[in-house]
Amino acid sequence: MDFQGNKTQTSFDTNGLLQQQVDAVGSAQQRTINTVWDTAIREPLERTVLDASNAVKAKSKWAYNVSGLQTASCEINTAVTTGISYVCGSAANAPAGVRQWRTSYCEKVDAVNCPQVGLILSVDGPLTDVSDVKAYRYFSSSDESGCGTVGGQCHRVGDLFQITDALGQVTTYASYDSNGRPARVLDSNGVTTDFGYSPRGWLTSKITRSDASGGASARDRVTIIKYDETGNVSQVIGPDGDVVTYDYDAAHRLTDITDGAGNNLHYSLDVAGNRLKEDVKDPSGNVKKTLTRIYNKLGQLQTQADASANPTDFSYDLNGDLKLMTDALGRKTQLDPDPLRRVAHTLQDVGGLAVETTQQMDALDRVTAFIDPKGLTTRYDYNSLGDLSKLISPDTGATTYSYDAAGNRTLEATARGVKISSSYDALGRLTKLSYPTSTFNVIYSYDSVPASCQAGETFATGRLASIKDSSGATEYCYNSFGDLVRKLQTTNGKAFTLRYGYTASGRLASVIYPDGAKVDYVRNGLGQATEVGYTPATGARQILLKNASYLPLGPIAGWTYGNGRVLTRAYDQDYRPKAIQDTSAGGLDVGFGFDPVGNLSKLTPAGGTVAEVTLGYDPLGRLTEFKDGVTGTVLDGYTYDKTGNRQSSKSAAGEVAYTYEANSHRLIKVGGAPRVYNAVGDTTSINGTEREFVYDVTGRMSQVKRNGVVVREYRYNGKGEQVRRFLGTANTYTLYDESGHWMGDYDNAGKPLQQAIWLDDMPVGVTGADAKLAYIEPDHLGSPRVVIDPARNTAVWAWNLKSEAFGLTNPDQDADKDGSNFLLNMRFPGQRYDSFSGLNQNYYREYDTSSGRYTQSDPIGQGGGLNLYGYVKNAPYSWKDVDGQQAISLSANPAITGATALSGHALQNPSELTVDGSFGDYRGNPLSPVFDLVHLMASPGNQADSGVVQIVSRIQSDAVLAGRKRPDRCEVLQQLIDSGVIPAKAAKATQKAWGCRPSRISKDRC
Repeated sequence: MDFQGNKTQTSFDTNGLLQQQVDAVGSAQQRTINTVWDTAIREPLERTVLDASNAVKAKSKWAYNVSGLQTASCEINTAVTTGISYVCGSAANAPAGVRQWRTSYCEKVDAVNCPQVGLILSVDGPLTDVSDVKAYRYFSSSDESGCGTVGGQCHRVGDLFQITDALGQVTTYASYDSNGRPARVLDSNGVTTDFGYSPRGWLTSKITRSDASGGASARDRVTIIKYDETGNVSQVIGPDGDVVTYDYDAAHRLTDITDGAGNNLHYSLDVAGNRLKEDVKDPSGNVKKTLTRIYNKLGQLQTQADASANPTDFSYDLNGDLKLMTDALGRKTQLDPDPLRRVAHTLQDVGGLAVETTQQMDALDRVTAFIDPKGLTTRYDYNSLGDLSKLISPDTGATTYSYDAAGNRTLEATARGVKISSSYDALGRLTKLSYPTSTFNVIYSYDSVPASCQAGETFATGRLASIKDSSGATEYCYNSFGDLVRKLQTTNGKAFTLRYGYTASGRLASVIYPDGAKVDYVRNGLGQATEVGYTPATGARQILLKNASYLPLGPIAGWTYGNGRVLTRAYDQDYRPKAIQDTSAGGLDVGFGFDPVGNLSKLTPAGGTVAEVTLGYDPLGRLTEFKDGVTGTVLDGYTYDKTGNRQSSKSAAGEVAYTYEANSHRLIKVGGAPRVYNAVGDTTSINGTEREFVYDVTGRMSQVKRNGVVVREYRYNGKGEQVRRFLGTANTYTLYDESGHWMGDYDNAGKPLQQAIWLDDMPVGVTGADAKLAYIEPDHLGSPRVVIDPARNTAVWAWNLKSEAFGLTNPDQDADKDGSNFLLNMRFPGQRYDSFSGLNQNYYREYDTSSGRYTQSDPIGQGGGLNLYGYVKNAPYSWKDVDGQQAISLSANPAITGATALSGHALQNPSELTVDGSFGDYRGNPLSPVFDLVHLMASPGNQADSGVVQIVSRIQSDAVLAGRKRPDRCEVLQQLIDSGVIPAKAAKATQKAWGCRPSRISKDRC
């Protein structure tokens, strides 16, 4: 019995093997796990999980050979009778209802395949319609003549030689060092990577060769890892020469991370190793960012405070599960676990708004029902293989799913009656999406080099090579390092090519646009872009910006435009924006103030303290008031229900009421203007025939009508990008880069109308049909706010940051009052205004500024937030959504959290360095965003930042695109644990902190 009174019963056989475990005994969540063992080898033969009603929720079986090696693993769909009695591994292809993996071994030594007994020969996956066998070959003799020589012959009998996947793609382990560690590996493209080791076996170098011969070249990508005398990683030198240094205390605990410029992240530790304080310092030792923590005697995080000492407090129940969070304004969030210690009930703003959500889970920790604050339930049904078979949503209706033997989603049937079929290759990669209207089918091709690829761009094996869809086709070309160097997009017969250049570390060095214009990036020794150049197709290079500087391990601090205009970006010690200022006439000039919980609470002149605008929020952080800072007059006001649906808006024009369906979150009336939806929750009309929206079989808006007349049509590519807008024979074509940034619009003949230039995620320049360059000044979120004509040094376009918060106010397209409009349709990050629909296109869906919400439900469902139509949690000054799926916080700072997480993972245990030279998912960049996720999960007191959100969103979106069920956070966490990104020793604590079952560490991982 645990400290909360939850009872667990266990029984063992005479061999001491656990036969039965009953968790949460006597409760509605009772779970029983029965295990049948092979007592001779002490390995499980069968495991069954039952719920409180003794219904079987999952069944697994295993088989072994006489040596005790596992030869088969089976997951059983208990709803299929033939699968229940099946003897795991007894047939090459298991019957319906069984997901089987079979492994064959060397049973005896032979001269061809088996130099040693017990080596794995093959693994046969669960697919039955195609061969999905992975085969292994080994060296049958020893040759140590080349040991110690790069690329020399060095291997022993039984060393792994080749792995051949189900499509015949081969990875070769060509040589080893004298201690049996891989020294040279050739991937399926024939690219060579060499590994070096210290005398103590620590990985010291990874060199990816550029020449097909595997010989040394100046173009090789070299990563060097150094260690101190006790084995702690002391320095990593990337291929660009960028250096990161690590220092430790006498107990070998990481205390400092320092980059090549002397910027430093310092950890102050208590005797237990908990990080009490984190300080980011510049090379002179000045603190630029800081946070503090207090832990209780049990090592639990008790308080975390920002640079202004604003605290967030954490309380725990007797089991150590997080129970209560109290923010700096005294607002409380209560978490209530069920008897299995899973968060089942959440109450936000306890004693105030009391916003309540409930989730019900089955015996396998899968959410089966989610009840939102409006009392509406979203239900999830699963088969016993763990596949989501049905989703019933109050907003999108009922959707059903089917899967193949490997768990790939093969069919989706939506509430509109549309059935979408998915096909996969033997490696589980999505190859085709089939729709009722075949012209909308999408074909994904891999491995084969497209005809458009040039010499040196032909390394396609294992990579997406082309997509064919209703808009046309897209082809991808890669260099030997796997960098995408050329993309050819053909839309409606018009071809558009983007070409990318890279530094030695794989950082973006240049982009060549379809018209031949080139943008180049000059980088400093830390890999940061300090200068951006623009070269038109016919003309000399111009400096767009230069002298870009950055805060230590943090965001960009400003730059100088090519004409000398300076834009500075100041931050506080939480790395929140303090001011953005261009002192020249017409430049962006704004200061920011924040309340104790991090909401942006006022806008001032840059460097000033007197508010021009003040912002008010409700206890859930939703914007409620936008007031004149001097008079206190409410310029815009908003009210919400508990789920975040806007109930009313108030402005100088009056007050408007918003009406919703009783059994959904669909907005059906704004004032007196009705809105209509289709079966899956897409808005089909606003105010009758005033605006009507038609959706194609893929679920995307394909047509807009005004008063019954079609005014615009749309097409999308296989990545979901809107690449064509047209009416009759008049077309506008659109191009995006690989991060989803809008790169340009092109006319009917394929010539540029506008092309955008980016610095990371900020638009900094735009060119027109005449190829003339204009400067963009972005705000704190990356929205364009001012466009400058460099020649006249005059603002020609302005979108006032102090106008209506949700984007309703139009920009001033004639800011210089010369009678000529400058057109720029960029709005909030990821959005572009469409005058025909009256909506902002936001990559995967459309945003309506008049209602402050999306007109379609979230493509990733509740994974994108509680409200499927809500925009950035109703806090548009503090959050952004770059693709219409997931809100990203202004408080994001990937740098510090990335470094924190990295230091807490592989760098404290060099034995976790992997053969590919990485630290888990680390690829030579100590601020890799994957570690934001690890750090976030390890530190439940931290807010999610942009790196976290993007990584989680990408993992989940990739699963959806591949037709698999969208993993929840526990499943994402499990993937990281199984892959070793999160060390096994940290797995249980991390799972516990995030309300995931600690026992969900896979058998193989253990």
